[in-house]
Amino acid sequence: MKNHRFLAAPVSLLALAVAGHASAADEGFQRSVEQRLAKLEAQQQQGTAPVAQNVSFSGLVEVEGVVGEAGNESYSDLVVATVELGLAAEINDKVSAEVIALYEEDSTELDIDVATISIANIIGPVNLDLGKMYVPFGRFETALVNDTLALEIGETNKTSALFGMEQNGLSVGAYVFDGDADREQHVENYGVTLSFEQDNFAVGLDYISALTESDALSEEAWDEHSPAFSLSGRVTAGEINLVAEYLAATSELVLEGETEGVEPEVLHLEASIGVSLNEQPVTFAVAYQQTDDAAGYLPEERLSLGCSTDIYENVSLGLEFWHDEDYSDTDGGTGEDSDNVVVQLAVSF
Repeated sequence: MKNHRFLAAPVSLLALAVAGHASAADEGFQRSVEQRLAKLEAQQQQGTAPVAQNVSFSGLVEVEGVVGEAGNESYSDLVVATVELGLAAEINDKVSAEVIALYEEDSTELDIDVATISIANIIGPVNLDLGKMYVPFGRFETALVNDTLALEIGETNKTSALFGMEQNGLSVGAYVFDGDADREQHVENYGVTLSFEQDNFAVGLDYISALTESDALSEEAWDEHSPAFSLSGRVTAGEINLVAEYLAATSELVLEGETEGVEPEVLHLEASIGVSLNEQPVTFAVAYQQTDDAAGYLPEERLSLGCSTDIYENVSLGLEFWHDEDYSDTDGGTGEDSDNVVVQLAVSF
């Protein structure tokens, strides 16, 4: 048998050295973890936690069934009217960002509808919103399923820079926005907005330098821009809500190559009331809308009746009947009337 006496001491020393190194490594790793945890705790206490903790998601899905009759022809349709997917992030105590994707069947392919960066108190109490947004022109309030006729001709989604401030219910804003890429070489369009709102009362006045840049009109080849204004108001008394809005161009919209144009106007009047039926809250609404010099874009008159209710949490059901009267043949319309009914199921999350 071989004698291992002379190897015993070196082996023992080596074992002690390895054990000591391992212990030191463990202690170093533990210190690293403790330091990381302490840093995260300090960030949370100071309000500088990782951005991922300040991100919120939202969504909206609206499915509509429509039936109607115009002249001697009837129609019916079932569509996914709206899909919205939103993401909002609080970057820090002054900066936030929002992105909303929109899809409308038979109307809008999936696209980025809103993409904005917001900076609070960039100059004193003045805030800045920068990016693709719906500029603050028109209020378009309604308790019905369909959008208002004022929205259909006035809604404007553009890449904009909006400066605004709000104090004690008074909101003031001014913005510039990029026009249609095919005809604009400079950011020369602008608008201003002014509103005052309390719990039971609101009034607003908006001005835009180019109604021709609205979503409904920007695809046309206009000879020059036409400004427009919107005046709106709301009065609430208990469960009764009264809304009025008037939107009008201030000069003629003339197509290229034409000598005569149009100067559209839209009036929207609406009343709604909330009642309880078998302990189920239901909102009933009636609206009258009238337009002038808007043949080919809007009907001349619309009368609407509707009701809506929440059937589950974040799930609503809406019903609307509306009667349209188009412009006469001599005024550029079809001269036809139409009766229509829409049922909408909406889910928000």
